[in-house]
Amino acid sequence: MRASRRKRQTAPEIVNGVAALEDSPELQRPVVYVNPDIVWERGDVGFWNPRWVELEPILRQCPHPVRPLGEFIPETVERDGGEALGITRGQAGRREYPPQGTLVEHQNGSVKLLLPRARKAVDGVLYLQVRNLARTGIDPTETPEDKRYIQENSYNDPPRSRLWVGDIVLVNSGVGSLGRTIVFTDQYSYSKVNISQHLTKFTVRDILPEWCCVYLQSMYGAHQMIREASGVSGQTYIDYDEIKNILIVVPEASIQQAFVQGYRSVVDYHLKAVDAKARQSSDREAEKLMNTAVGVLEMLIWQTEKLIEGSLSKPLAVFPRNLPPALVSLLEDEYARVGQMVLNRDTTPDCYELQSRALGIHLERDSELNEELSHLARLLAGLEELSRETR
Repeated sequence: MRASRRKRQTAPEIVNGVAALEDSPELQRPVVYVNPDIVWERGDVGFWNPRWVELEPILRQCPHPVRPLGEFIPETVERDGGEALGITRGQAGRREYPPQGTLVEHQNGSVKLLLPRARKAVDGVLYLQVRNLARTGIDPTETPEDKRYIQENSYNDPPRSRLWVGDIVLVNSGVGSLGRTIVFTDQYSYSKVNISQHLTKFTVRDILPEWCCVYLQSMYGAHQMIREASGVSGQTYIDYDEIKNILIVVPEASIQQAFVQGYRSVVDYHLKAVDAKARQSSDREAEKLMNTAVGVLEMLIWQTEKLIEGSLSKPLAVFPRNLPPALVSLLEDEYARVGQMVLNRDTTPDCYELQSRALGIHLERDSELNEELSHLARLLAGLEELSRETR
């Protein structure tokens, strides 16, 4: 019997222990060869996903420096006259909430808790859990009020995990949640805030936190987070060292500062949406405001990716200066439309091997969304030119 002959393949080029082979007709997706000598470092399939093999060279060849995020996270920072860790998570273990019947009083950003049978109120601390961290900011209303606050200096309020202005907060675990990232800016009125064990907070130096936050939610940040995350049985987790391993682009200060202004617009619309929801004034108003916040964030993410790829030399203002109210309203409608498109899309990756570790953010934007953002970017460029002419 004549032996069948298989097509002879040329030896693949191996870069960093990884090489792409010919597409598999059975699997209908690319196949990746991994040097067995280095598999012992990470043997999980998701770590070696073929899409990152395509993205990493683009990232490393971008027009701006690329550094590990850990280079910008200090070991310790000075906080309230003492030292605190540069990166930490919330207190692990039990959760101690005020007893049933506790009265909550709000006073100019601070919270007072009057415990049952107590004569004097004590200070309360806003306690953030995964559900309170949207992509666009903090939303306390997602937690029932009896579990929204904890007593100051209680078990779940260690000083090390208190939030300070400028801290970056990242969801560190959970399929469908991991990767959501926000900056605790001075726009929030909460005076005392702490976090649960499923949130990691870190401080950065020599790079602006708003730029880091947007970058981490771009495809270049998201693919690294899904790659670094580990875990089994539907429980994924990213630890301190894995966060520090993420490669981040470091553009010049003026570019980063432009993203600060854009991110502040995201938080502005987010807080207006949370306020409208808390007042229960209008579901439609709250929805449009939140969609607008998401749309502005998506524009910042789109610009981040274009800056990395070299097709955008400098960022566009998400709201060019000196625009008349009618044009601001037009942009708000456009951002709300984009935001609605994003929120209607599933964050589950197309790649089967990554579906068990889906993030709480999109890995990439599809062609339809990218086209909408390109159209919106052209509109912003035109409005920016108009703004310059009228100054």
